[in-house]
Amino acid sequence: MRTAMVISPHADDAAAFCGGTLAKFASQGWKIVMVRVTDDRKDSVGLTVEETVRRNTLEMHEAAKRLGVSEIVELGFETDCLADVGITRLRERMIYNFRKFRPYAVFSFDPFGLYEGNMDHIRTAQAVEEAYWVSCFDLHHPEHFQEGLKPFSVCERWYFGRELMRPNHCEDITEFAPQKIDALMCHKTAMKNLLNQYRLQLDTWGKKVALVDHSLNVDMTFLMKVYVTEQAKAVAKTFKLEEGKMAESFRLVRFGDLEELFQLSGELLPGAEEPPKRYSLDIYKK
Repeated sequence: MRTAMVISPHADDAAAFCGGTLAKFASQGWKIVMVRVTDDRKDSVGLTVEETVRRNTLEMHEAAKRLGVSEIVELGFETDCLADVGITRLRERMIYNFRKFRPYAVFSFDPFGLYEGNMDHIRTAQAVEEAYWVSCFDLHHPEHFQEGLKPFSVCERWYFGRELMRPNHCEDITEFAPQKIDALMCHKTAMKNLLNQYRLQLDTWGKKVALVDHSLNVDMTFLMKVYVTEQAKAVAKTFKLEEGKMAESFRLVRFGDLEELFQLSGELLPGAEEPPKRYSLDIYKK
């Protein structure tokens, strides 16, 4: 069984950015591990910190079930404060979990993504990026080896973001879009907080949008379905998939500049299963 790990700075990021793909992988027999970096203690409207943490955590676990996540790791950093956390401290937690779970694929925010203003996203992406290579070194964090862990390197890096600089891969999630929507709908506390941000901005603008008010105060189902569906259709159209298809977009990286060489000369290890096919990376196969 292969393992995929998603590094989610906040409770809802996994569902929002790669929920369909995670559900697809889970259906194919992958073990899905979710690493939640912060505690989301401020992502609410009109609740105490304690109640906010409680609700966001419960909702995240319910959403994870909808996506087929089998294990959740809580790092517990304070939300919206990762800019104040030492990057090597955050990186060590990523290295530890890479070595512990040995994921074949890791999903995370792209450290080179465009128009990203959330420092929790940025700092997490930076820590993950460094952890990819530092986790290989036997002189980095040798205390991990006392637990029986070993140096380890992730094979596939699935970068997501608000807007990727050079997306090279889309994953058809047409069959799994309902699971993504269901998972996002579980995050009611976080979604209400997001809608309230838009409401406040609209107030400043001097206007209101009835759909936002209805979604915030009555039912957000319609808005979430339309948003997820139209966004996924737009990605599918960009990648020239068939009409009606839905997809999620990634910058998928495996061996970088050495991809062609390794494709041409790689030999299957004894007892190893054939690697998954990735149309964006296996173009060098003869």
